[in-house]
Amino acid sequence: MISLLFYLACAGYILLDLQLLRGLFKLKKRNRPENRETPTITVLIAARNEERNLPHVLDVLLAQDYPVEKFNVIVVNDRSNDGTENVLRSYSERNPDKIRFMTITEVSPGMSPKKHALMRGLEQAQGEWIAVTDADCTMGPRWLSSLSHEFNTDTGMVLGLTAYAELKNGFGWGTGTQALEFISYGIVSASLVGLGFPVIANANNLAYRRKAFEDAGGFRGHGNVVSGDDDFILQAIHATGQWTTKFCSTPESLVRTAAPESWAHFWEQRKRWASKCLYYRLPQKLFLAIVFAFYAAIPLLLLAGIICPWYAWLGICGFAVKTVSDFAVMRSGLRGFGLSSLLRWFPGTALLHIPLILAAVVAGTTGGFTWKGQRLSKRV
Repeated sequence: MISLLFYLACAGYILLDLQLLRGLFKLKKRNRPENRETPTITVLIAARNEERNLPHVLDVLLAQDYPVEKFNVIVVNDRSNDGTENVLRSYSERNPDKIRFMTITEVSPGMSPKKHALMRGLEQAQGEWIAVTDADCTMGPRWLSSLSHEFNTDTGMVLGLTAYAELKNGFGWGTGTQALEFISYGIVSASLVGLGFPVIANANNLAYRRKAFEDAGGFRGHGNVVSGDDDFILQAIHATGQWTTKFCSTPESLVRTAAPESWAHFWEQRKRWASKCLYYRLPQKLFLAIVFAFYAAIPLLLLAGIICPWYAWLGICGFAVKTVSDFAVMRSGLRGFGLSSLLRWFPGTALLHIPLILAAVVAGTTGGFTWKGQRLSKRV
């Protein structure tokens, strides 16, 4: 009976990855709107202790080829204790029509620090669309233009892909494994958007229509969840039934972000991401719970193989099914975004993925994590 159920689970996982491939295919074949909008856009950044990173991201934002009169940048200095404010003041004085900033010194009780910072920025934002990125990111000059190509009258939110910035000496085994593991979330996100079932997003490469954000209730209902200023908005906008969600698949929309400085930093990041999953909407939560159960069954069967070798064989079969079908999805996704070179790190990522997901979900939903020098729990 156990064998039959697990074989069915393996078949279900293959079917899932086939659907993800279909989602990627639909993104590639989708036509862009012929009469696209060119609305006003406010680029919003919440920055905490980003003195070193801000000059670069502000320079590339000032160099965007989007109509100069149609966009501006607002940076919220979130309780920084380094030279962040000095950097922002300098850029604001030199570019008063393009860059504005505000400094906050305390967090609203019962609200996530980052969501509080973003809300303060939204109070000052005047764009019809809000594009969000982070201070440690960089992008090409056509970032805003590429995202805006997806804007249509019924578009509520547009997502883009984020990858780790290339290291000076290239990726090694450890950093390459992390880089592929990181981008796998973006590829799955793109696939699920293509299928019309958005689940996850990346807060450093997205844009949403201000009205769609308001129709979805903004941060209401999850403002006290520390993480999730991206996923919750995505799911809420989709749930209104009034707006479509799109994923921009052009290479020009790619955002690069700094890789974690260490495995410890990488681990804290994954715990933070996992901490929010218990508060997802029911369909998305059930979907992830099924995937989690399949992942958990594989090591449990391998352990049970100590008693009965047949269970070990089932576990090996499950791992093989996951590895082969995941490879097909990653290969297609990386090709579509022009990042096929990362596929060389697939063996390491395949070995890391199951224990990382299982451990991060358990640790993130039951304990705390460190972020921006702060020790936080999943809820404020």
